[in-house]
Amino acid sequence: MTKATILNSISAGSGPISVVTLAVFILSLLSPQVRAQTSAFGRTSPPIYGGTAGLPLPPANPFSTSKGGSGGSHTTSSGQACIKLHPTVAPQRGNPKIVNHDVLVVNACGQTIKVVVCYYQTSNCINVSVGGYQKLERTLGIAPASMANFRYEYREIL
Repeated sequence: MTKATILNSISAGSGPISVVTLAVFILSLLSPQVRAQTSAFGRTSPPIYGGTAGLPLPPANPFSTSKGGSGGSHTTSSGQACIKLHPTVAPQRGNPKIVNHDVLVVNACGQTIKVVVCYYQTSNCINVSVGGYQKLERTLGIAPASMANFRYEYREIL
């Protein structure tokens, strides 16, 4: 049922309206509008891509609307990005046929910065909050040794 149909049946008095239908209608009027292009994490910077040495960087998107590599990201006074990621692959001690995909997140600025790191073009992500001038190593995921190399993308939460 559309809102117009419900309003017409209420004003015309034609037929009973269930309590559930009326409640859904009222809640639809009170619910906030959905905003397009917002992340579950809030406002984020454009994605920055990388990967281990065994994989090439993904091709640049010619249709991208973001200008430059780190628009909206935190920068140092010299214009360098505050956040740098260094991916590593480490075999597990108990079973060398399984590897950890780790990322070292380095913050070169004095403020705490929150970062969302994901496997490239997936929703498999981790949140990392890096204090000023800190380095944190986090495991993005695990994989069989045959899939040792990986690509990632990260965004700063603004």
